[in-house]
Formats: sequence, C-alpha cells, structure tokens
Amino acid sequence: MPALQDAVHSLFLRTAHGIRPGLEVTQKLLEKLGNPHHTLKCIHVAGTNGKGSVCAMVESVLRASGFKTGLYTSPHLFRFNERFRVSGQDISDSELEQLIIDVEAAAGTLDTRPATFFEISTAMAFEYFCREKVDYAVIETGMGGRWDATNVLQPVLSVITRIDLDHAEYLGTEIEKIAWEKAGIIKKGAPVICGPMPVEAEAVIYKEAAEKKVPILGSDEAVFFQRLESRRTDHLLNIEASGRQYHNVRLPLGGSFQVENCGVAVAALEDLSDIEGVRLQMKKGLETVKWPGRFQMLSMRPPVIYDGAHNLGGARALSQTLEELFPKFANGFLFSFMKDKDIEGILKTFAPAVEKAWALTLPGDRAMKAEEIAAIGKTAGIDIEPTESPQTAIDWVETGKKRLVCFTGSLYLAEELKKYRLFNG
Repeated sequence: MPALQDAVHSLFLRTAHGIRPGLEVTQKLLEKLGNPHHTLKCIHVAGTNGKGSVCAMVESVLRASGFKTGLYTSPHLFRFNERFRVSGQDISDSELEQLIIDVEAAAGTLDTRPATFFEISTAMAFEYFCREKVDYAVIETGMGGRWDATNVLQPVLSVITRIDLDHAEYLGTEIEKIAWEKAGIIKKGAPVICGPMPVEAEAVIYKEAAEKKVPILGSDEAVFFQRLESRRTDHLLNIEASGRQYHNVRLPLGGSFQVENCGVAVAALEDLSDIEGVRLQMKKGLETVKWPGRFQMLSMRPPVIYDGAHNLGGARALSQTLEELFPKFANGFLFSFMKDKDIEGILKTFAPAVEKAWALTLPGDRAMKAEEIAAIGKTAGIDIEPTESPQTAIDWVETGKKRLVCFTGSLYLAEELKKYRLFNG
C-alpha cells in the first residue's frame, strides 16, 4: 500500500524533532481527539528491562480470560503495525493509514511546538483502542515515565519492572534518578506492583507510592515459583500467588530473566483480579504468550540465538542465561547498536564470554557503524571484526562443534536478520 508507506514515512520524519519530555503537547492533541484515553481501563507499565515481556504476559492472560485487549508497545521488530494490537492482532494496513491521517490532522491544528513521533504514536494508540472499545489496554511507556507521553492516562494499575541504566542522556546516570523518572507513573487511586530491583531504586518507588498514598506490593513478596524444568526455549513452573496455585505452567519464553518477568505479570494480574472482581485464566494465558526477540532460538542445531539486549541490564541477563544454558560452548557474538547506548559498558559485560565477535552496521542515522563498534570493542577487551553480512557468523558456528552464535545489541537487528531469512518472527 503506497499510501500507507507514505503516511508511515511522513510520521517517522517527526523523529527529527527528537525526544521532548513533557505532557502538554500529548494532552492537547488528545483533547483535539475527544480524550479517547479517558474511556480506557489501562494497565500502565514502566521499567528499564522486562516491561515489554510483562506487557505481553498481562495482555495474553486477559485475552485468554475472554476480554478484548489493546496492547501498545515499542519499538517494533518488523512492521510499525506491531505497536498497536487488539486481541493479539496487529492493526490492519487500512486502519493504520486512516489512523495516521486522522491523528496527523489533529496535530496540525495545535498551537504548540510540533508533536514528536512518539507523542503522535501514543495518541494513535489511545484513539485506536477507544474506537475498538477494548476492555483493557496494556500500555508500555516509551523511555522514562514521569514525562513520557503515555503518562497522561489514569491507570487501573501501575507496574514498574526492574530498573537499570539506560538512556543516560535523558534519564541520568544515577539509579535513584532513573527510578524517580519511572516512579512518575504512580497515580493516586491506582495500586502499584514493583518488580525486583536494586534497593536504592526500590526505596525511591516505595517513597513515591507512600507520598501519593497508594498501596504498593513487591512481586517477589507476592508470587512464589517452583521451577520444575528450564529448557532453552521455555520453563515448567508451579506458581503460587494470592493463595492460588497454578501447577505445571509451561511458560514458552526462554531465559531465566523471564521467570522474574512472569512474577511481575502474575502479581499485577492477581491485583487486577481483586480490583476489578474478575476471574482470570492465568495458566492458559501464560502458556500461550508470544513475545519474540528476547532470547529467541532461531536454530537449535547449531544454536543460533537472537536477543535484543540493548542496555547493561539486558546484557547481564543475556550473559547469565548463556552461562546457564550453554555452559561449555564457545560463544560467537554479532553486535549492532544504536549510537545512544552505553556500548562500551555493554561490551565489557559480554567480554568474558566472547570467543569470536563481529559488528554489523544497521540502516539509519541512529545506528553505530561497524568500524566504530570494533574500535570501542578494543577498549572493552574484545577483538571485533566488522562484517557486511550476518552470514559470516553463521558460517563460523556451522564449522565447529560446541559453538553458538548470538545476535544482539539492538531490537532493530531483527529486521536485518529477516532479510537473510534467519528470523521468521
């Protein structure tokens, strides 16, 4: 659809306006649209790591329980449509085209600075979910929380996942400062679920909840797991929460970090069940969740893995998971990064596990060139070879025993892998 491609291209040109923290433009834009967010029951999720996975699990359980759901997440892996989902389905091309036209038209009448790409996208999500009359909308913050465009909503429940360093140029380099930004999604009248995180971050979040006089619950206090089996692609769990027990739950997401994310999601869902007085199909929803791009096995023999780890916390989680699941393997890594990431810190985290490494330049102005990644690699203690094709890493892993290759560093790498038929989504 050429018209849709033009509309999406025009929308992406708004990224030139950069990231402009603040709520005024989003609020005025939504007023022009009739305040669609006021009609929605929202679960609002912030955090540095795991928030997308938690959103996916919460949405999957609500959908499995018979509710019509909306899911707004970012970024997408392949198509912009992925950011706007109703009942598990991406928005159609025709609906997306009309939505962009309608929201851009409203944005054109504002007497403010130009709306940014994310402000327009967020307004589109609220408008779409309102039109579709969803029962619950699961909304992921973009970058921060307090001044994030999504923070115009009044949620039924707020959720904050593990906090770590990321987007330092906007959120700061101190965990406490980042936690303060994320804690900004806490609103009066909406209980809070807090995931496991550093004690200094947790203290900030609990303080914000106390000041706003809202109940807060730590997921690790509310949800207990018995891990019966962990494989490279899933986990078999017994789960206990709120006096309820869920036996032999097969969570189809690889990586030990997903068990933590599952705990946050279950705590949120149990709280929502009490708030709303609804019964949820927890086991069915968790067993049918899909969230590609996070420790995803693209091939079992030889092991080829894709993980969109793009910050220090993600790098640590990936390193730990590789050590747990592939303890005697030689690890090859192909890295791609955006320029705004702590590339040296991420590479230093991976350095002890690296046997062989390559760097690939992704399309776009935000992408770090392979040669620059290789230069940073020297500082981090990794010999990185620039390459123009991910096939280089595949050739290496296929010519030796006990080898694996992991593609990582950016969620945008998935689209490049798909071009080489290495990633099917």
